[in-house]
Amino acid sequence: MNEAQRLWLADQLLEGAPLDQVEAALCAGGLGSEEALEAIEKILLSPIFRSARPKVQLGQRLAMAAELHLQVCKQNGQVPERQDLGSKDFFEHWLAHHQPVILKGFAANWGALKWSPESIAESLGDEPIEVLTKRQSAKHADRDFRDLITRISPRQWAEMLRSEAPQNDLYLVARNHLMQRPQAKALLRDTPIGEAWVSQADLQGCCSLWMGPAKTFTALHHDTCHALFVQLVGRKTFRLASPLIPGLLSDTDPFYHRSKRLLDVCKADEILNAELAPGDALFLPVGWWHEAQSLSLSIGMSFNGLHAANDYEHYCPGRV
Repeated sequence: MNEAQRLWLADQLLEGAPLDQVEAALCAGGLGSEEALEAIEKILLSPIFRSARPKVQLGQRLAMAAELHLQVCKQNGQVPERQDLGSKDFFEHWLAHHQPVILKGFAANWGALKWSPESIAESLGDEPIEVLTKRQSAKHADRDFRDLITRISPRQWAEMLRSEAPQNDLYLVARNHLMQRPQAKALLRDTPIGEAWVSQADLQGCCSLWMGPAKTFTALHHDTCHALFVQLVGRKTFRLASPLIPGLLSDTDPFYHRSKRLLDVCKADEILNAELAPGDALFLPVGWWHEAQSLSLSIGMSFNGLHAANDYEHYCPGRV
């Protein structure tokens, strides 16, 4: 047997293929029956195989359980929408059941819906901020964001957003920690999320500002906490997929998938779509895979200080 045949045989036996079918395939490939049976027996009696096979079986059984859950909970391709969803129903039904939902008109009365890049720049003053530039030419702009950081004034940032055509080169993301600055308290007055949703004592430390031009794209990834994303200015689309889809657990780096786009690694009927208008909010459960794209100049705010256990740093399949 050559190396390719041995690898094929080991894969078949680990996955539990019927022995008579494996023998027949080896014989069809040029081995005699006795030689085929001897090769099969050698692998089956190997200490490595005997240790690995129960672990592969467990993985197969967990994948079956995940598939059952996905079939029972199958959606129609859209993230469910709820109007006037109260905090009690949200925490008991959606967060507790680990399911995404759009909260239509969640922030319909917030002053932040009147924001512009210029008004945000005026609130932040002259202290430089960190933005990401040259994203389009980066191999993986979101994963490798540290290589793309540029420090400019808030006013320069506003001018860049107004002068550039729709593209994926510029983005102001959560990593800038803008909302933790003292100047950001003026912005928080325009995003009055209630105590029933987020502890007001922790509010400034648990929110993040996102701003970019039309066509800004955030690559496929998962978070390690629950987040409530509120669309404030412009429109934005999201694609989501359950963390229980086994195929998504291949080819991952920490937090990011190497394929970047869901459609490259998921069946269309496994994907949930969401489009947010100003004032809408999207609940992104911890671990759910998602990507996002701005349909226009977009400003949004995410909150991760929800009244629930919300620290899942241990969840990182890409490290396994």
